[in-house]
Amino acid sequence: MWAKSPNAEGGWLPLWQHMDDAADVAGHLFDSWLAPSVVDLLAREFGGDRSAARCAVRVLAGLHDVGKATPAFAIQHEGLAQRMREQGLYMPTTRRELVDRQVAHHTVAGHHLLIRWLVKQGWSRRSAVPWGVVLGGHHGAPPDVDDRMLPESYPTLFGEGSWVRVQGELLHRTAVRTGALKYLERWRELRLSVQFQVLVTGIVIVSDWIASNEDLLPFHADLLPEAVIRPERSRRALRQLALPRPWSPSDVPVDVHQLFESRFQLPQGAKPRPVQVAACEVARGMAEPGLLIIEAPMGEGKTEAALAAAEILAQRWGAGGLMVALPTQATSDAMFHRVVDWLDTLGADGHEVGGSITLGHGKARFNRVFQGLVRAGRVRDAEIGCDEHPQRSSSSRASAGHAVVAHSWLSGRKKAQLANFSVGTIDQLLFAGLKSRHLMLRHLGLAGKVVVLDEVHAYDAYMNSYLMTVLAWLGAYRMPVIALSATLPADRRRALLEAYQRGFDRHGVRETAEATGYPLLSWTAANVVDSRVVEPSGRQTRVHVDALGGEVGDDRDVLIALLRDALSDGGCALVVRNTVRRVLATTEALERCFPGEVTVAHSRFIAADRMRKDTELLDRFGPQDRAHSRPERHIVVASQVVEQSLDVDFDLLVTDLAPIDLVLQRMGRLHRHQRGENQCARPPKLRRAQAFIAAVKFSAGVPELEPSAARHVYGEYSLLRAAAVLLPYLDSQIVLPEDIGPLVQDAYGSEEHGPDQWRETMHQARQRWLDKTATRKANAETYQIKPPSRPGNAIVGWVSANVGETDDERQGQGQVRDGAPSLEVVVVQEAASGEWFTPSWLPDGDGNLAVPRDATPSDELASIIAACSLRLPLEFSTEQAEAELWAATPEEWEFSPLIYRLPVLVIDDNGDGEIAGRTVHYSPDFGLAVPGRATGESLLEPDHLPIEVSTQ
Repeated sequence: MWAKSPNAEGGWLPLWQHMDDAADVAGHLFDSWLAPSVVDLLAREFGGDRSAARCAVRVLAGLHDVGKATPAFAIQHEGLAQRMREQGLYMPTTRRELVDRQVAHHTVAGHHLLIRWLVKQGWSRRSAVPWGVVLGGHHGAPPDVDDRMLPESYPTLFGEGSWVRVQGELLHRTAVRTGALKYLERWRELRLSVQFQVLVTGIVIVSDWIASNEDLLPFHADLLPEAVIRPERSRRALRQLALPRPWSPSDVPVDVHQLFESRFQLPQGAKPRPVQVAACEVARGMAEPGLLIIEAPMGEGKTEAALAAAEILAQRWGAGGLMVALPTQATSDAMFHRVVDWLDTLGADGHEVGGSITLGHGKARFNRVFQGLVRAGRVRDAEIGCDEHPQRSSSSRASAGHAVVAHSWLSGRKKAQLANFSVGTIDQLLFAGLKSRHLMLRHLGLAGKVVVLDEVHAYDAYMNSYLMTVLAWLGAYRMPVIALSATLPADRRRALLEAYQRGFDRHGVRETAEATGYPLLSWTAANVVDSRVVEPSGRQTRVHVDALGGEVGDDRDVLIALLRDALSDGGCALVVRNTVRRVLATTEALERCFPGEVTVAHSRFIAADRMRKDTELLDRFGPQDRAHSRPERHIVVASQVVEQSLDVDFDLLVTDLAPIDLVLQRMGRLHRHQRGENQCARPPKLRRAQAFIAAVKFSAGVPELEPSAARHVYGEYSLLRAAAVLLPYLDSQIVLPEDIGPLVQDAYGSEEHGPDQWRETMHQARQRWLDKTATRKANAETYQIKPPSRPGNAIVGWVSANVGETDDERQGQGQVRDGAPSLEVVVVQEAASGEWFTPSWLPDGDGNLAVPRDATPSDELASIIAACSLRLPLEFSTEQAEAELWAATPEEWEFSPLIYRLPVLVIDDNGDGEIAGRTVHYSPDFGLAVPGRATGESLLEPDHLPIEVSTQ
């Protein structure tokens, strides 16, 4: 029997050897690579017996390819097939004679052969199917249906006579070699959980990929090698691969002050804030793993609280890593730096951290810190592939500067989430709820980690549907989850807690009293919920609130008048608009009045410019220890990108009306940092924090809303509710953080707000919102896996009708975020001569480089071109626009792994280009503009949540 066909030197791999290798690799993974929490979860199936669990994992890994012992598979290589015929294993001489060979793919064949063998051992078919499905799913998708396809019904495909005897010998040999034979009678009454089936299938996939690597486990040169046991083969292979061991926190200080001082380098005399102390105390006191929700104001140190609590929970419950999921690529990049710094403190004094980390989003290759960690971990330049195309491996060791590296094998497609530490967009978590191939690997990566969800309030109904499913699975895996938010509506908080509890305890959720107060911690304890109101830290900002006035579609005159007066003695103002169209129109008007004193920030910049502008904003308006060049007077006009991704501080805020939690987030950028005489003290007119609400016209009748925000961005109902709760505060003040909780609960609660004249309009808007929400939830369920079912049910059909691989950006992103995926391009400049160049303004010598049109760019040049990627407005997500852009893209670029997915947008030296008959203009200062667009036509900018793309 053969498993791997001959290589260039004529070496081949017998099936028995590949089965032995996979079983032995799985044993090593169980012993040294799996998180203790995963081992405990698997052992729970066998009454806590780890030896039995290890044996089960090894036998299933060893048997994964038994389906190759069939004519349907063996006939694929004529030379090896002929050798088998000579040994008495009959099969036709050509593939054409085996009709419907695809019906018995070796995964499906293995599924049925194991079930048949177990039934012969006295098992019921119902007990055998959950074991067989692991074999059937080891190529990424369990069998779609258990159609009781018996091998006897397809003798030409499954084999008969000598074939049946050989299949039985292989099954028996593996059961004996792994020790499983002695357990068979005891196991036949087990009702395997779906969690066990999913995770073990993931382990088998990893074992198979490693066992398929010829560099690690060489092929045989003999025509008929002797079947002997060689355990040193797998030991040598795993040493060479050098997978990182699971994170094992040790020496976690019990004293919270000592913990924060050692992990976060507190300034002299500083103490952890009350919410940070409370989070650590709750983490230490939880009787079981659970979901902990931390609601606290902006700037209270929720991230540090989450990391400290995660370390405590990981130590208590045996988690082997950490995943942090955030709304956008920008927030992920910022968090990645913070997590690496935190890990470096954990790795101080020689403590071993567990050395693999990944950054999970489509622009990770442009993050310099991550790329440095990739280079530190890259001993060889290729990764192990799948079992059909094995490639080379690499080992991992920490770089001199950091406690972790990006292990090259765990940085590849499909395997990135298996790294010990993962920071990325929320997509990477939501993909665990999407029917997709190799979904078991995502679950295997999650099941051993503490999961931190940042800005959990930021997701819409479509994404929340996926989030609830994933939380149920995390509960079933008994993995701690920490969710962070400035504040949550009560019903949203309840939904998160109940989703986790449904997975943790299938017997249901006990009713608990609704928590009140702020800041607030809420956490699950089996089927009940506990909560704790935390003392505020004492930080307080009183924000005077008023309406800007003017027309909702054109308030530039009143805005200019306000800024002229408020900034007459200097100061820095932030103007937040809900659409890029409004950002650009406002910038154009302000630039005429404040030449050289206006900066724009939105999503439609090429990646290189976006990162440059973020850096400039932080250098000017960031924390005191960074913002050394704060201007005397300046105005930043921005879209929603400033809500979450940038720690910036302004003296004055003008914001378009948005849902109340987002308005409060924007207010969190106002007087964010204390500034003394030596840190550009605020001008006299701006010593009081002031926020002006724009894009809404308050009146005795129904308020007039800016059309594009009401129709396309946030929806009419959420804006009306925000206007209703803000109305009493106009010409008054909002006190942060005290008023955050009440405002959010009022805006999202069931009680009516606003004048009586608004009520009918609000009722109608609410019904439209409810109808749309129901439709979005129903749409989300189309490609969504089901919550964990009761033990004994097999995962047959678990990902049927799946979307393919989630690293296909247009499929994966289009399923976990609502709306059509926007089109991404790379920008090049065309000279008068017709030659192409990289944009002239790129720094560090990357500008004005010749770009070939008749050859594949070098990897170095392609990396620079990829840094010029730009996401287009949704109006260009059309077949015509995409076809024209691809038609202009050189065919030779298809062979570049860095840019093969990206069509080209050509602009001239003035920044002008054309897409589908529309003129577009790009500049490094203002980004992409579409002249002549009609008012209200603009939709959300592409990096807003429903349209974010993530491709890992």
